[in-house]
Amino acid sequence: MTEVINDKKATTIKVIVTYPAAKRPFDEEILRTVTVGELKNAVLTAFGLVEGQSADGKTFIYTLYHQKTPLENLNETIGQIAGEKPSLELKLSQQVTQG
Repeated sequence: MTEVINDKKATTIKVIVTYPAAKRPFDEEILRTVTVGELKNAVLTAFGLVEGQSADGKTFIYTLYHQKTPLENLNETIGQIAGEKPSLELKLSQQVTQG
């Protein structure tokens, strides 16, 4: 038996990211090779969020969490986090600091 390398299920994963202020979650089928940093950028764009300092001096930082663990290594791939699972559920958290 030969393994099917082009099997979509083997190369992609369903990623669902919830964010309390969003009306609905980010729900996409993405490549397992996508990094946490790339996913975070896509999620922030989808939710219309921007990291950094705002005009009023507040600094906004967003972190993705898998279960209760922050995903701090932006070079780690989604496939490394999910392992063999067909889907991955994450949460996006916002941290605001006064400037």
